[in-house]
Amino acid sequence: KGIQKLVAAGCEVMVGVLEQECRAHHKRFLTVQEKQRPYIILKWAETSDGFIAPKKEHREIAPQPYWITGKLSRQLVHKWRSEEQAILVGTATAIADNPKLDARLWTGKSPIRVLLDKDLKVPSTYHILDKKQRTIVCTLVADTSRHLEGIEYIVLTTSTNTTAAICNQLYKLNIQSLIIEGGAKTLQSFINANLWDEARVFKGTSEFKNGIKGPQCNGTVVTEMNIDKDLLTMYKND
Repeated sequence: KGIQKLVAAGCEVMVGVLEQECRAHHKRFLTVQEKQRPYIILKWAETSDGFIAPKKEHREIAPQPYWITGKLSRQLVHKWRSEEQAILVGTATAIADNPKLDARLWTGKSPIRVLLDKDLKVPSTYHILDKKQRTIVCTLVADTSRHLEGIEYIVLTTSTNTTAAICNQLYKLNIQSLIIEGGAKTLQSFINANLWDEARVFKGTSEFKNGIKGPQCNGTVVTEMNIDKDLLTMYKND
């Protein structure tokens, strides 16, 4: 009501000056105010033939990330992590990659970790549950005896439309931005629900020939750039 008060006080008010630039600058705040959900950035890396991960038998025995991109791209991702309030992965990625989801390759604060683990399948010994960062687990398991001390839990009431439920709960926690790093099923669920604002997609030079296909994103390409040997494409959701 600021404009109304200024006008009532006899001030001349001009609106709409550099409106699009201002909206871009305040995109996180405005998304929270207008859509009652965090500003959502999707991020993934895929091979030159479009796979986000190899077949299970081609992975290492010990859970760890399977790198598709180079060191500079990975460092850029850690910079992005330091710029957003929270980061989310699903059960499959947490188990297969055992990620730390921190910003150790950049100077800055690590984000709040959010894990979508409907049945609490991720072992308590994994990095994502090491309590080194604030961690929130979204689950269908209401039995608190299965909840770990020092970890926050959001108990979802339904297994359907979990993406909207997660967004609603994170909004209530005043989390204004969220970067989603996988896996393919989790990323696609947010795309299908139209609950995303940006997508940042790396394409590496390697080929898998088979495995898990990358998500299908129908956003508008904003920019493309090379990060060493990788191609980074940035999309926006219209």
